[in-house]
Amino acid sequence: MQIVCPMCNTAYKISTENIPEKSVQASCKKCGGKFLVEPKMGQDMILDAQMVSDSAASTPPARAAEHPIAQGRDPSGSELALIREYPELQDLAVDKLKLTEIFTPNKKGIYKTKRNKLNLKILKAIHGTLDRMMQSDEQVIQLGKAMAYYPAEIIFGNGYLTMMYNYYAVVGTNQRLLFVNVNSKISKPTHYYFQIPYDGIKKVATGLFGTSLILSRQKGKRRIFTGMKRYMAKEFQQLIRDRKPLVKDAKSAKAMAEDLCPSCFIPLAKNLLKCPKCRASFKKPATAFARSLLLPGLGDIYLGHRLLGSLELLGSVVVWAIVIFSVLHGDQTSLVVALIILVFYNGFDGLLTRHMARKGYMLATK
Repeated sequence: MQIVCPMCNTAYKISTENIPEKSVQASCKKCGGKFLVEPKMGQDMILDAQMVSDSAASTPPARAAEHPIAQGRDPSGSELALIREYPELQDLAVDKLKLTEIFTPNKKGIYKTKRNKLNLKILKAIHGTLDRMMQSDEQVIQLGKAMAYYPAEIIFGNGYLTMMYNYYAVVGTNQRLLFVNVNSKISKPTHYYFQIPYDGIKKVATGLFGTSLILSRQKGKRRIFTGMKRYMAKEFQQLIRDRKPLVKDAKSAKAMAEDLCPSCFIPLAKNLLKCPKCRASFKKPATAFARSLLLPGLGDIYLGHRLLGSLELLGSVVVWAIVIFSVLHGDQTSLVVALIILVFYNGFDGLLTRHMARKGYMLATK
């Protein structure tokens, strides 16, 4: 009797007396793939099986052709090795991922590395959204994480607390760079989504310490992303340089809108209240400004920045306590000083909240 591994096509011969009476799980000595051996007497057998992880050995196997990585093509040995190390990849839209470019082995040929674990974490956080963002002929070839750098937020805002809302998953595809705003734990998307076409980038640098991605654009202000791993910044720099010549003949990327609708992900012009395609409503920077001007913290809560908004509300309580105390017990000079503090505190918070609301489009219902 002949048994053929459905993963690497390695054939094994077993005698008839060793044919199992019940279905049993076998492991290929060559590729390590696990599959189900079913009792079939008197004939050669090519197994229909699904590679499974040790932790999922008891799960009923699906047919190999139904595996997402096997649809329309035969998986390579490298892809099979990746699936063995990271079974979670089976649940992702792998047809839109160049797995062997995103996940690379170390010098010893090992895929179980911190680098690949980070890429998997990023991918798991955004894969559902990414699948909807990408075009039919688009594939992911590189992943990274970074923080968008806004000096005004550090100087006039709340420093680290404000930067918590500036984390992005950076995605390099064969057509453009995509940026997905994520939470500080990099576990789910949050608010803003935008794109930068390769042809729209004039120059790319990695900063003094090699941990930034500085994009000088053909049109518009520079985009700066900090806190990147050095290897990520270097690889994205090379990716941009490699892809720019390949998109020169594409439709004018310089004219492409960068902000994306957070509902249907089409490119949008600036200052819209609704998406012209899906009719989704967006939160208004003017509303965020007015609420924070009235009472700091209300604007950020409106934008969904609840932790930041709550702390700003506590600050407002302190400021108002000073004003009330000055009215009741202080002289005229103390009252004037207290009012100036109130105006500046509310005014700066209103302007900062308006700035955060203008970074991109946010769904009004989120």
